[in-house]
Amino acid sequence: MTLAAPIINSGLGRSSNPEIQIAGYAVGFGILVFFNSPLFPFLQAVAVQGVGPVSRRQIFSKIMVFAVALFILELTLALHPGGKDIIAWLMGSTPEVSALAQKVFLVQSPIPLLLPIRSLFSGVVMRHHNTWIISQATGLRLALLSSIIFGSLAFGHMPGAVLGASSLTFGILTETIYMVLRAGKLLRRNASRINEPGADGPVSWAVFFAFIGPLMVNAVTWSSLRPLLNAVLGRTVDPDLAQAGFGFVFPLLVLFASPLWALQSTTVVLSKRHQDLPRMVRFAWVTISFFVVGIALIVWTPLRMWLLNSVYDLGPEMILYVTPALFILPYQPITLGVRTVSQGFLMAQQQTVIIGYASMIKVLVVALIGFPLVHFHPEVNGALLATLLMMGGETLESCLVAMTCFRAFKRAGQLESKMELEPEAA
Repeated sequence: MTLAAPIINSGLGRSSNPEIQIAGYAVGFGILVFFNSPLFPFLQAVAVQGVGPVSRRQIFSKIMVFAVALFILELTLALHPGGKDIIAWLMGSTPEVSALAQKVFLVQSPIPLLLPIRSLFSGVVMRHHNTWIISQATGLRLALLSSIIFGSLAFGHMPGAVLGASSLTFGILTETIYMVLRAGKLLRRNASRINEPGADGPVSWAVFFAFIGPLMVNAVTWSSLRPLLNAVLGRTVDPDLAQAGFGFVFPLLVLFASPLWALQSTTVVLSKRHQDLPRMVRFAWVTISFFVVGIALIVWTPLRMWLLNSVYDLGPEMILYVTPALFILPYQPITLGVRTVSQGFLMAQQQTVIIGYASMIKVLVVALIGFPLVHFHPEVNGALLATLLMMGGETLESCLVAMTCFRAFKRAGQLESKMELEPEAA
């Protein structure tokens, strides 16, 4: 899924005035990810709370309230004449970049209506344990996205940032339709594990929010990092270069370690007992090590220059600017892997409060360090600064979540031991 942004950036690097196009897309898309982020945890809500048709209808109707409100908000900002001024004020971006970002808003405004539908049927597939369907849908999205952006760039009928935004919207629409068709077949034949007999029933707002509320906070704060860091970079001496540089590095940072996000949902579904977590942890550390080495082999070897020159077609100035940030990317899998496994176990135990608190602390720390630093040193390399701030904040968040996970793991072990002893005593 995270290949979408690097593919779009690869296309934008071949458009006219690529620095402005990458910055415009990065600013617009970053704000939209922040707006839509409360919808992201709905997949986990379906996997945990969607135990039957009644419960799924209940939680879907609740999340759609948020989806419709976000659609109206994003469409209003896209069509209102002052929308680009609001973006410029928030992000510190230049008028040209802000105008492009507003156009990105317009063509991606349907996405909040598609995300809950996709998550609903993806959650059904996850409960059935046939996750290849999700991979197939994502592959279909990427194929269509790539065809649109690279097939249309040569004609030059619209700005590259708008074309990239359009390709993502059509890709997500196609992916959603595919998920509805495939998961719908599973529902009609009542496939295994999707429904839990005797567990289905209404889900109140209180129960729904007790689970998803902290996860929404976590998603909002995680996605707020990108517009927050773009706002910091908008205060540097060259905001276009800084925002374009981070707009290039950030998708790679997310992409290179993105498979580790699957550890969260996997831990939710498979860590049903106390003894399951140590197995997940061992698997996670092997996987983390693999990605650390793999990323290092890309960014610390001549492969880096091949990637920047041949794949992205970046100019010498941009290559020089983003290289220091690329050097530290191998650290990303460590914090991400620790956090996703810890969060997955806490979700399985329905103890999600710390997930929201830790992410809020992370964003606060990044803001308190970032804005003063750029105020006193506006000449700083923006791509490197933003990457360091993001990694530092995520390290703090991972430590807080991992410590809570360890305490929950110990309590779960004590509870299981007590339950085993009680029948023997009886």
